[in-house]
Amino acid sequence: MRPFSLRVFVPSGDPTGVLIATRDDGIGKATIFSRPLLGEVKGRREWGFPGVYLLVGESKLYVGEGDPVGKRLEDHASNKSFWDRALFFTAETRLNKAHIQHLESKLVKLAKETGVVALDNGNSPQTPALGEEEYAFAENVLADLLLMLPLLGFSQFEASQAASERVDEDIDVPDALTTARGRSAYSALPRGMLFHSTSKGTKAAIETVDGGVLLKAGSTVAMEPAPSFDVWMPKYAQLRRQLIESGVIAHQNGQLVVMQDQFFSSASGAATVVRGVSSNADGWIGEDRKSFGDLLRALKKKNN
Repeated sequence: MRPFSLRVFVPSGDPTGVLIATRDDGIGKATIFSRPLLGEVKGRREWGFPGVYLLVGESKLYVGEGDPVGKRLEDHASNKSFWDRALFFTAETRLNKAHIQHLESKLVKLAKETGVVALDNGNSPQTPALGEEEYAFAENVLADLLLMLPLLGFSQFEASQAASERVDEDIDVPDALTTARGRSAYSALPRGMLFHSTSKGTKAAIETVDGGVLLKAGSTVAMEPAPSFDVWMPKYAQLRRQLIESGVIAHQNGQLVVMQDQFFSSASGAATVVRGVSSNADGWIGEDRKSFGDLLRALKKKNN
């Protein structure tokens, strides 16, 4: 994460009125208002842009998208009675229909994953097909939006990061952040040790090699990563897509299969790609029934 500033503009001068929030390094703006102020918001330019929106009640949430966003909000004023507060996010020249559909789909999945409030959505919208560049752009917008929302009083998605498994960086250092300490720990491990994992519908194996591990050919990978994977583990999400696009991981007999040995500088990195969720080394079990994490902890204790 990088530092950022959040600027809140109060057009009416009344802090209980309509609020317009923008990030100093962002591409769009969030408009926040209470239900009685819907008529006031209709006069703003943002009303006519494509956007994604949240309707929030005491214990219920609805996530939607619209192009223009205002038409959908106006419809919900008459057919949804539970909400008393709303937020919609727009960017005049940057967000198109596919972008906002992507944001809607990911936000719905995240809301279901957290379970903080009941979700009023009747179904789960699918993410549209986006090219690599457009997908990355939409994911960056989503990540920025998720950082803004709690600061604006919308905490319905906060539990996603806390609920997912963590990479234990003190034990097993992620590939993209591997330090000299992490590399030396892996270099001290015996070569050729095999570890297996059968978690989350996958069956995979790794082998210790100089400086890391090999994810073995024939291992199976989760068909779908966790809904929050792209948000909280973007480097591994990108790596997973690259391995699929390059054919290192391929569809075979209804499964995603590793077609050739693939090097990872950490067991946690291999586990995270395999399971599609942030994972540590404890999920890899050796022939002696001890985990890879146990091995690293013992090595760390010996070296201290």
